[in-house]
Amino acid sequence: MSKKTTWKWILALAALAVVIGGVGVIQKFATGERLAGYGSYVPWGLWVALYFHGVGIGGGAFAIGVVGYLLGVPGLREHLRVTIWVSGVAVAMGLFSIWMDLGQQWRMYRVFTAPSFTSMMAFNAWMYNFFMVLLAVCFFLSLRKKSPGDLHDRSGWLVPLLMVGGLIGIAFPSQSGAFFGVVDAKPYWHTAMLPIMFLTSAIAAGAAVLLLVFTFLLPEDTPATAQPLTLLRRVTMGAVLFYLGAEFAELSIAYWSPVSAHRDAFNLVLFGPFAWVFWIVHLGGALVSLLLLRRWQSLPVVGTGAFLVALTFVSTRLNILIPGQAVEQLKGLREAFTHPRLNHYYEATPNEYLVAIFIGGASVLLVAVGVKLIQQLFDSREVKA
Repeated sequence: MSKKTTWKWILALAALAVVIGGVGVIQKFATGERLAGYGSYVPWGLWVALYFHGVGIGGGAFAIGVVGYLLGVPGLREHLRVTIWVSGVAVAMGLFSIWMDLGQQWRMYRVFTAPSFTSMMAFNAWMYNFFMVLLAVCFFLSLRKKSPGDLHDRSGWLVPLLMVGGLIGIAFPSQSGAFFGVVDAKPYWHTAMLPIMFLTSAIAAGAAVLLLVFTFLLPEDTPATAQPLTLLRRVTMGAVLFYLGAEFAELSIAYWSPVSAHRDAFNLVLFGPFAWVFWIVHLGGALVSLLLLRRWQSLPVVGTGAFLVALTFVSTRLNILIPGQAVEQLKGLREAFTHPRLNHYYEATPNEYLVAIFIGGASVLLVAVGVKLIQQLFDSREVKA
């Protein structure tokens, strides 16, 4: 199957996902949170995990793309606008996901009109929106370059702003990990490794998304050993391996200590009702993707490996988010009160999955349409010039 045919199938499936998932979005607007599976003890579920995954991809992809651009890596240097667009779409869809999770969605403006910067959530909202503005400015300045590979625009502001944006992109996932790490009441979250693990997963998923985009962006006869594919493959594989090592360090400490305060949460991850998320989706997906990225040189196979990393690393967010809430803080609390919304057990509902499908389909469509327009409206003109 040719790349053009494959691309058409992907777009068709993404459009179908938007239509099907749109039913869930309409349901959410019509019923509020009644169809969601979270409650008082576990108030954060699938949509929050997608939020952290989306902004992590956006920050990681932009940081990697900026470093490649500044170092003059072929592909990343000429396609800076593609990096900016992919990063912006990822962050935007992450913010859409957390917006869907809000109980009072139409009051979101108050985080800007009446912010409390002692709240990490308010700080996050301002940082993400500042980053989106920065992306727009960088995109505009990239249009003022003399050639696609030129590092400087006529105003001289592009490179400094890219460096600032790259630092913010790294801060996204690190700060997300700190968001959980400072919660003393949750031993499973209260660890210095969490910011590092969030950053590593963001780099892995961000590099994987860029790799997937470039397998379609570059000519069909491009070898998998060409740049920027080689760089992105190595970054993706290195980040996945580092994350698995950090994860093993956390597990070994929890089970080595006879009085570990967060062993119950790890028991849920490894042996609970959703242990398949760890063993099959996360660990199995990571090993298969490493095999595809390491041993095969075909662009479709490399793209498949990149897609697996981007998709299955959602499980890393879920395996951090849910177990930290599912362990009762007071012994006997689980039996003290009984109500569907007073339950430590969480399972995503069909409505949550439908919204997730919508987010995935919309992300693919926005990236595909945006990259195509960038090639036709901007890159082709510079090549002719």
